[in-house]
Parts: sequence; structure tokens; C-alpha cells
Amino acid sequence: MRNISDAPQEEFVGLRFIHRGCGDPHAPLVILVHGRAGKAEVMWAFDRTIPEHANVVSFEAFLPDALGGFSWWDMVSDKPLEPEILRARDRLHFAIERFVELFSLQPSTTIAFGFSQGSVLLSAAVLTGILRLDGLAVLAGFVSRVGDQSLIQGAPKVFVAHGTADEVLSVEKARKGVNRLRSCGLTVTFVEEEGVGHKIGVQGMRALKEWVGSLISS
Repeated sequence: MRNISDAPQEEFVGLRFIHRGCGDPHAPLVILVHGRAGKAEVMWAFDRTIPEHANVVSFEAFLPDALGGFSWWDMVSDKPLEPEILRARDRLHFAIERFVELFSLQPSTTIAFGFSQGSVLLSAAVLTGILRLDGLAVLAGFVSRVGDQSLIQGAPKVFVAHGTADEVLSVEKARKGVNRLRSCGLTVTFVEEEGVGHKIGVQGMRALKEWVGSLISS
């Protein structure tokens, strides 16, 4: 396994995170955001799809979840969902900005992977214009209804992977998200994996690695 660091600077950034640095502040930056009841470490399964010449950071959500781990908002709360998504969006955006400042990064390319709840959070950040990305990977998740086309900064390339047997989030939600993003004028690569549940299968991982490689030059 490539070396990763459990960052001692959590207080400065506002969220716990782990990261793998490549020693080049101008190298591409890949941001990993986990789903409900996750931890920063769970997203490291996707590190195999990321070239070694990239800086990688995985952030941990701030709300303890009854299922274990942490979540970005309470999935069983009666509170309106949109304000909770926006609150989480602001926390994550702050953490990203402070992380970049902490390590004096000036990334040539910025890509973010969101799994499940994490994909909703990242898509909301992009669609509300608060986060500028070159690439967004929506993994076993769906696209937030918050925000609209007029607010998107740049034209991020999007990768979506979803299993047809996902028991947590239906593949139909993923399809609707793909249609929404395409209607915003974004280029979307969609991988629909037959018989795969709430995870990314072999086909999806291979396609994700190829997509990342197309955005990050060697």
C-alpha cells in the first residue's frame, strides 16, 4: 500500500482527513468523499485508480451515525434536507480550501470522487458554484437537486458508475442524474454494471481508472 498520513492538522482544516502526498505542490489533486456511516479510510479502496504522481486526500464527515462511522447529514432526521446539504457543503469546501493552504498546493487539475452520500454532497457543491473541479466521479450515488446550470464553474468532466442491483440507491436515480448533468451541457461517462449492488464492481473500477488517466497526464 502506498504511504498515507493520518493528518495531525485536523483542527486547522475542520475535518479529520488522511492523505497521500507526492511531493509536488503543482501535481493533480484528487479529493475523496465517503458515504453514509463511513470514515476517511474507506475511500482508500479507490486509490488504485489514481496515478502515483497525484496528491490525494480523503475527508471524514462530522456527524456520528447510529450505524457507525460518520455522515454528512442525518438520514433519519425530520429536518428539511436542502439546508443540511448546504451546511455539509460549506464544511467540506472550507476543509478543502484549508487543506490546499496547509500544504501550499497549486494543483494543475482537481478531481473529486464521491461515494453514495458523498456524491450528493459533491454534486451539490458543483451545481451551486462553490466548488470548481476538472472532474467529478459519482460512485453508487446520485446527483443533488440543489443548484442549477447557471452556477457551475467551468465544465467539469463527469464519471458515473452504478450497479443495476443497488439495494440502497436505485440505478434509476443514477440515470436521472446523468440526464440532468447532460442537460447542463456537461460531458458524462456512464458505466452501468449489471448485477452489482451498492458498490463499484470490476468494470466500474477499470473504467474509473481509465477516466482518471484521461484527465491526469503522466
